[in-house]
Amino acid sequence: MKKYLILLLVLCFAALPALADTDRVVDEANLLSHFEENVLQEKIDKITALYDMDVAIVTKDGIGYRSINIYAADYFEAAGYGVGPTKDGLIFLIDMNNRDYFTATHGKAITVFTDWGLDNIHNRIVSDLSYGNYYEAFDRYLSYVEQYLQDYQQNGTIHDYGRQTRTLDPKERFLSMVPIIFIVSFAVALIVSFSLKRQLKTVRQQQNATSYIQRGSFYLSRSQDIYLYTRTTRRKIETNTGSSVGRGGSSTFRSSSGGSFGGRGGKF
Repeated sequence: MKKYLILLLVLCFAALPALADTDRVVDEANLLSHFEENVLQEKIDKITALYDMDVAIVTKDGIGYRSINIYAADYFEAAGYGVGPTKDGLIFLIDMNNRDYFTATHGKAITVFTDWGLDNIHNRIVSDLSYGNYYEAFDRYLSYVEQYLQDYQQNGTIHDYGRQTRTLDPKERFLSMVPIIFIVSFAVALIVSFSLKRQLKTVRQQQNATSYIQRGSFYLSRSQDIYLYTRTTRRKIETNTGSSVGRGGSSTFRSSSGGSFGGRGGKF
């Protein structure tokens, strides 16, 4: 009996690393309470179950010499994240030492979460990160991730540069149509006004006053043209010195082991 008990304990301790790998909220910088970690973990479990997409949130006090994108990609691989044969998933990592954040995407996540899409998500949470509202930032991050995945699963929508779409509610749809309605109404009113004006005109504009002079009542003895001045107008013609043109899709990079990842990041 004692041997079986020892064997059971050995198996339990051996299973601990594997169980630890299932954690998708790894708060090494101690930014969250245990309750907040559990809430975020439950939200991630729901996302993974509904959309077959792994999501992880990792906080670090420092990441050493590696750039944050490589560190995030290496962490993703080392922890065994990813769903399915192509290891679909993404990891959001923040480095408190350098105040950096980065989302690394892998597998199908590279397609769903484009550069433009990730920038859009990050821009909506960076203020919370800056003010130390870490739980709020992570919670909103997961909400946007879920929305992107839902849009992709339901109708194939990818939030990307030049093709970002969103279903508007009736109020938003009406407000968005107000400028168009105004412009169309103004154009119609202008056309009708000009049409009526042309119908009411009984005389035409004359180029000179001779039509209004009675014959024999006026005699011009001398005619002369006097040059007064010349006006010169100069306008600077702008030259195109290059501009940033939006580009869709996802840029990619390689992890230390050679895995292909997409992703975007910044500072907070």
